[in-house]
Amino acid sequence: MSDIIEELERYRNRQRRRAAIGWGTVIAVVAAAFVLVVATRGNQIQRQHFKVPYGEQMTTADFGEINTGEEDATVLERLDESGRPERLTEPYVLRLFPPPEEDVYCTYWEFSDKPQIFARLCFSTASGELTQKLKNNVFNPLSGKLETQTV
Repeated sequence: MSDIIEELERYRNRQRRRAAIGWGTVIAVVAAAFVLVVATRGNQIQRQHFKVPYGEQMTTADFGEINTGEEDATVLERLDESGRPERLTEPYVLRLFPPPEEDVYCTYWEFSDKPQIFARLCFSTASGELTQKLKNNVFNPLSGKLETQTV
């Protein structure tokens, strides 16, 4: 009879051990899934959605207030215009600027207070941050007075 009791006790111990391993595995999987969800949500960039009317003019003062690193939504809402996309920009304006970097989109502007000067603002397609701010003079692009300037 004591053999049966000992065998029953060993069986219960094995069952407890299996249950502990099973529950431990479930808890570990749930914890890993939670960490994965938290980690991937932290890496997603929350882009601000914005809508501004089409327009392609700004003042020199507006240009001076723009800073690299600002989001496209912030800049374009402040200007209250979208700028001219590259595909709609005249070739003589495009030649004023170096080719844009990859993974950016650029908008082109004419200064309302100095019509011979054009500006280009380039934003990262991934984050929306302003990566490049350039301006140039149509009539004298290589004069040294108003060369293309990266700010």
